[in-house]
Amino acid sequence: MAARLAALVSKARAAAEPVVSRASSEVVKQYDGLMAKNAQYVIKDKEAADKLLKQYVFTQLARIPHGVQQCKAEAGVIRQKWANLRELPTTEVATYVGFAAELYAWFCIGEIIGRGGSLTGYSV
Repeated sequence: MAARLAALVSKARAAAEPVVSRASSEVVKQYDGLMAKNAQYVIKDKEAADKLLKQYVFTQLARIPHGVQQCKAEAGVIRQKWANLRELPTTEVATYVGFAAELYAWFCIGEIIGRGGSLTGYSV
């Protein structure tokens, strides 16, 4: 049995080796092409490369206050629309109702998936 299994593994390995070598050479060729096209973006200085992650993180953190201000402005617009609910056009109200229905439907689908596809309840 072990000899038969070893022969099968050997046969599978022999069949897979040309495919793997061809795929790996293709991947290496694509990688080399990608790096050749984008060589201008490669940082050669080690100190500058070490600073890149911190620069990225703190640049993104510096954008947070602007995002918060935008969220507050959008929340103000929503509050204003909510205050003048009776004056909204029917199409806009229908859009909001449709969005709420879609949101509820996705919530229900997520619950069903969370239960393992069961419609009756959680398996305990």
